[in-house]
Amino acid sequence: MELNEIDEETAKQRVQEATWAGIQRIVVLIVTFGAGFFAAWLMYGSGTSGAPALRNRVTELDAQIIEIKKQRQDVEGKYEVANTRLGQCTTELQKKSTELATLKAGTPPAAN
Repeated sequence: MELNEIDEETAKQRVQEATWAGIQRIVVLIVTFGAGFFAAWLMYGSGTSGAPALRNRVTELDAQIIEIKKQRQDVEGKYEVANTRLGQCTTELQKKSTELATLKAGTPPAAN
């Protein structure tokens, strides 16, 4: 064998080894990412804490939010009514206080 033939043989062998090393790395990456996606699907896509359970929880929470908003509107309405009545009572109290002051002073009350 000549020296050129040996160099060609070793060069071919090195290329094959490099190719196989690259293929092995790609296979390892594919397996790793595949296992990661599969584990994510198992954890999120199914099970008691996965997407089906979360969908049910979302509908429950939406119903609670709607109920709380209704209660809030009721309370705000009651607050407005109470605030209006307080204003009326304050006005009436001021009128009566003025009438009382005029009665104490001895002057007749003004006609309503």
